Amino acid sequence: MKFFVIFILIIIGEVQTRRYRKMNELFQRAITITIHNHAEANVRIRCQSIKTDLLDRFLGPMSSFRFQFYDIDRGNLHFWCDAYGLFGFFESFDVFGRSASTQRNVTWFLKNDGLYLENVSNRKIEWQWVYPPFETYAIESINSIDISSLPVWVPFQG
Repeated sequence: MKFFVIFILIIIGEVQTRRYRKMNELFQRAITITIHNHAEANVRIRCQSIKTDLLDRFLGPMSSFRFQFYDIDRGNLHFWCDAYGLFGFFESFDVFGRSASTQRNVTWFLKNDGLYLENVSNRKIEWQWVYPPFETYAIESINSIDISSLPVWVPFQG
């Protein structure tokens, strides 16, 4: 009986915590981070904090990725991203907190020569991502590749 009462108190506390969190999210303004890929190659972006992992996002040239979070989570105010590209490109960079801006809406531009904040002339991090022109390794269509035919499925006769 004692364990049952403790269990019920824990559940009630959890429900109250969730209700408090939802009310705070309604009255708090979200922090929005946007990352634009202005490089001429595809890039894989993985953004995360200590408590949140947004998993891999694939961005083609001139595409973007946006995410939001609320500042009510203690310890969740530092977000960083890892960027992976063709031909051995890898960079890790802060997008909110620590060495990055802490304003409510932050826009980043990823280019082959660096990372830019708010506009394409304000470079914050410099790097060199060298890759050949897209036309040299891209294919026009699947018909231009010589692919042998797939094996034919034969049902088991038993």
